[in-house]
Amino acid sequence: MKTPAWKRYLGPAAVGLGLFLLLMISQNGFAEEDPAEKWRIICDALFVPGALLASFGLLLFASKGGVFDMLRFGMQKALSVVLPKKRREALPRTFFDYKTEHEDRERKHMTSTLLVGLAFLLLAGAALVMYSQFELPG
Repeated sequence: MKTPAWKRYLGPAAVGLGLFLLLMISQNGFAEEDPAEKWRIICDALFVPGALLASFGLLLFASKGGVFDMLRFGMQKALSVVLPKKRREALPRTFFDYKTEHEDRERKHMTSTLLVGLAFLLLAGAALVMYSQFELPG
């Protein structure tokens, strides 16, 4: 059964919203009286989850595309030294065998995390524009 498209966005959006609320609370953003300072806090609180989610989304996108296959195979080979002989024999012997064994697995791109992160960054940009409308002291 295929997951509806909108449900893939719920997890990253919940993480981003949780980080946003945590940062707003930690910087006392809900009680701030000065509008310029409030927009600065909102911008910071939106930028952090946006940057984290977008970076993680790019990492997921790259890993699902096969970028880290050689690293994964190398780590598997290095750790096979401590595995029992039965498990070690079940592992692919060459990188070609590894790629052939794993090429038929389904590779879903996790673009939802990347898109939610970019949405948070876009909102942070809008908050930055609002913050820049105020005359800064100094």
